[in-house]
Order: sequence, then structure tokens, then C-alpha cells
Amino acid sequence: MEARLTELNRNEILLYLGHRGQAIPPELEEQMERCIRTVTAAARPRLVYRRLAVRDGELDALPGLGNDLRAILRPCREAVLMAATLGPLVEQVLMRSGVTDMADAVIMDACASAAIENVCDHFEFDLRAELKREGCFLTDRFSPGYGDFPLERQNALCDTLNAARRIGLTVTENHIMIPRKSVTAVLGIAENPQPLRARGCAVCSMFLNCPYRKEGETCHG
Repeated sequence: MEARLTELNRNEILLYLGHRGQAIPPELEEQMERCIRTVTAAARPRLVYRRLAVRDGELDALPGLGNDLRAILRPCREAVLMAATLGPLVEQVLMRSGVTDMADAVIMDACASAAIENVCDHFEFDLRAELKREGCFLTDRFSPGYGDFPLERQNALCDTLNAARRIGLTVTENHIMIPRKSVTAVLGIAENPQPLRARGCAVCSMFLNCPYRKEGETCHG
């Protein structure tokens, strides 16, 4: 299954920028379009995934999931571990814009966040279609640092996927991914349709103490 990046959702970018329905000045629209072109031109999306057996909500290869994810996986027979990244060129673009133009840097960061979410959404869509042919159903994806899934499991998840060698994704001692515009997650595979939960910072139990938000990031891109 290949990583796919398609046209970015402008509304999603605006949400990352803090807009909530206000009128968008023409100069901002022009700047946003330019930043979108820059980010998408630099993006080299890659992904890796692996299917693993689930036993009573647990993964032998990745213990310590937290109660939230264990509850999601309990009705599942398998799980999918995934990692996706936009690649190092986007990282370089973001770092360069942070030095040369802070306004561009903020918008490009939002574009990159929307872009990695785009890649993950396409993977999830393709995986759902594949599993439908098997008569199976997919849960939502759940990332380390979300809910009570410990951020510290980021390292083990990437190690299990051999993400450093396969897609160039590494994790620091503080459990931050490099390149930053990357996502790891776990999804369950069940024999019956599963409820799809609300996603996003607003519904996360870690909202007030999230280490990603302190760095201006999110665990979902």
C-alpha cells in the first residue's frame, strides 16, 4: 500500500491557523496558496505498517497501551501498527521559513500538518477498503500521546515497524519524531463494525498537559 498525498483541505489548514469562520483577506489566501505549493512540492510521503495479533486488547509486541486503546482493541482479532512521514525536505522548508519569514513559517506548519493528516486519511481509507474485501472492519486510529496511550510507546512502536530503516523516521529520547511532520498510530481489525470515536485535541483527556501542544504540535499530525 503506497503513501498518497492529494489536494489539501483548505478549511483544515485554517483550523490549524485558529480561524473559526472569519472572513479571509485576499492577501492571506494568496499567501496560503503559495505555502501549500511549497509544502506539497517538498513532500515525499512514505509509510510503513504491520498487522499483528491481538489477545484480549493486548499486543505482545507493544505492551503498555493504556486503557483507552485496550478498550478499542478488545473486540479485535488483529491490529495494524502504522507510521507515516512527509520526509526530511518538508522539515528543511519549515526550518528555513522559521528563519526567513515567521508568517510563512506558521502557515507552512499548518499546511504540513494538514498534509500528513491527508496521507494518514488515505491510508485508512485504502485499508478499510482492503479489509472490507476480507469481511473485516477497522477502528479509528489511535496515536501515542493521545488519551492515556503513553507517548513513551512511540519509540517501541517505531522499533517494531523498523521505521528508521524503512521510511527514515526516528524518535528522540524525548519521544519526538524526526521528521516532525510524521504520525504513528494503532488501528484495530474486528469482525463486526466498530463505533468511530471523535478525534482531535478538544476531546482528548491529555488536552491540558499534552507534550505535543507545548511544542506547538499535535499527536495526529
